[in-house]
Amino acid sequence: MTTKISITTAVKILNSSKDFIFYKVENNRIVDFTLTNDISRFRARYNNKFKILDDIKKQIKTNLKIQL
Repeated sequence: MTTKISITTAVKILNSSKDFIFYKVENNRIVDFTLTNDISRFRARYNNKFKILDDIKKQIKTNLKIQL
């Protein structure tokens, strides 16, 4: 699934030193996300929807759409 992200979300992700992003998607847009190093803390809240941030950063550098 390809998802659009806002410029502010892209900047937050690119400037982050965290390892994982937990997210919620509605209507092909990320509506809530948390950047973290602790997987176990946020797993239940986001229903195990997470990605490794380095992979997301590579996708953002080419365009403002990411593959989730």
